Amino acid sequence: MKRNIILISAMALFSMLFGAGNLIFPPTLGMLVGDQFITAFLGFVITGVGLVLLGIVSTIKAGGTIDSVAKKLGTPAAKLFGTLILLSIGPGIAIPRTAATTFEVIRGSLLPNLNPVLVSAIFFGLTLFFTFSPNGIIDSIGKFLTPALLITLAVIIIKSILTPIGEIVPTGFENSFSYGFQEGYQTMDMIAALAFTVLLIDGFKKYNISDKDEIASLTLKSGVIATFALALVYFGLARAGATVSGLNLQGYSRVDLLLYIAESLLGNAGKIFISLAMSLACLTTSIGLTSTVADFFERSSNHKIKFSVWAILSTLVSGYFSIMGVDQIVSVAAPILIGLYPVSMVLIFLNLFPSVFKKSSTYIGAVLGACIPAINSIFFAVVGHGLVDNIVITLPSSLQSFYWIIPAVVLGLLFTIFDRK
Repeated sequence: MKRNIILISAMALFSMLFGAGNLIFPPTLGMLVGDQFITAFLGFVITGVGLVLLGIVSTIKAGGTIDSVAKKLGTPAAKLFGTLILLSIGPGIAIPRTAATTFEVIRGSLLPNLNPVLVSAIFFGLTLFFTFSPNGIIDSIGKFLTPALLITLAVIIIKSILTPIGEIVPTGFENSFSYGFQEGYQTMDMIAALAFTVLLIDGFKKYNISDKDEIASLTLKSGVIATFALALVYFGLARAGATVSGLNLQGYSRVDLLLYIAESLLGNAGKIFISLAMSLACLTTSIGLTSTVADFFERSSNHKIKFSVWAILSTLVSGYFSIMGVDQIVSVAAPILIGLYPVSMVLIFLNLFPSVFKKSSTYIGAVLGACIPAINSIFFAVVGHGLVDNIVITLPSSLQSFYWIIPAVVLGLLFTIFDRK
């Protein structure tokens, strides 16, 4: 019985995490870096898989909710952190991207005259249907939608291994590891894991499991299975992208490249398979994110505004933004994620070792240091250049993506030392 529960929960978590970005970013990564795709994949998998699992563990240790991860910063800051994360992975960026990607794939592969408003209405109608499903979100996704998604992905990846489109060639790409690391930000899975953990915990409670240690153990096991499956799929998609590295497709958009690979591998059937895979991947992610957003804001309003109201509001806002298109959403998301990810990584790390990092001052100092990329992005947007750009460019190019670690460590130590409590 417990094994079945773990498997269903793991499959549900995989599907909720595996959305638009998970399908479109690995193939493009592989195409750009060519014969360095394994190095780039390792960077990608750290932020796209490893930190996801650590995020789940950290959230469990902190108390099981996204705001509990930042509780040492104080209640207002914790609420602000949770709100910024939920708006980013919710109606601000990630949920609209799921509908926009679904529309672009179906339009590019099957129905060229498709109306984006119609797709958005159907997509978010289905999202609300499953979000309000009496069977529960975890059961609905884990039992029905995930198997269909996995079968579809397996067909595409296995075909790319057995009959590759072309040879994997050198592209001269530099700093493939750090590029892959930053591309992993765009999946948004690490910050999504901070929010999805509560859904897993609530799912186990519906099976009348109440012991906190047992729930933590089951959640962790589900997380391990889900993230391992993510890594396998990422590798397969990145390798498929690497097989077209010598075909001069750099001008293709992420969605167009995915369609090209699917059609090259499976002919016209590839269009159907990739449309099905994208629709399922995006729908399951949209369901999970909508539920998480609604749950968070219901709790934040002390249950004065109900779950159903927040869910409907989220889908309406997401539907409006989804018409922007994938590439525009991605370009807007990049600077926001560069600011949010360092802060999230610092909080994940500190919460993994609660017996070592006991002082709130440690958290405050480290987070202030990790905020520098966000501050730098704001300066760039306002005055045309970053606050620390001149310092960052003096670092080796392979380390420039991680410069925020230094101020995070230094300020974390200083705040700890000067805290006399």
